[in-house]
Amino acid sequence: MNRRLRNALKGLTAPDGDRRRRAMEPFVRATFDIFIRYLYRYLGNEVECEDVLEDVYADIWENPDRLRNVSTERELLRTVYMYYMRKRLREVYRRMNRHLYLPQRDLENLTAPELGILETMSQSELEQILRRALGRLKARERKAIELWMEGFSSRAIANELRTTVGAVKMLKFRTILKLKKMLNEYCDED
Repeated sequence: MNRRLRNALKGLTAPDGDRRRRAMEPFVRATFDIFIRYLYRYLGNEVECEDVLEDVYADIWENPDRLRNVSTERELLRTVYMYYMRKRLREVYRRMNRHLYLPQRDLENLTAPELGILETMSQSELEQILRRALGRLKARERKAIELWMEGFSSRAIANELRTTVGAVKMLKFRTILKLKKMLNEYCDED
């Protein structure tokens, strides 16, 4: 963790209100990119990410005690996720996908994944698992995911697959659930 972030965390958890106020701005500057990248992985919408992050920073301002013993960036991300972001992510996810039915357990798994599973795998092992999982997908699902990973928009994927934007969004959603299930099965095998 860099010195600027460490000092901002110390100031943010200080009992003095004036020191906390001065520390909040450097804390936001030091963590915004980290948090926004993490949120974007789950929401995929910058506006929603910024709204959630605004609420998260407000929660941190009101109750910064959970950050008192944080010593690394990974620990900071995990703590902020567990105590400040998770509830907001669930609310946004429900609002964005209110027309889809998902059991509560699946919803929690999507918005509250276990932190650290991917970090424990080597890059080559992860690539091998993903290649195997992509090989088990149907051709249409594989094509949609590959285009999405290349940065194509839902509309561009719909044009490529000759279908509607709504069908592409549903296809991506279901395919990601399949890939997640395959990854969980692989992790359960070990």
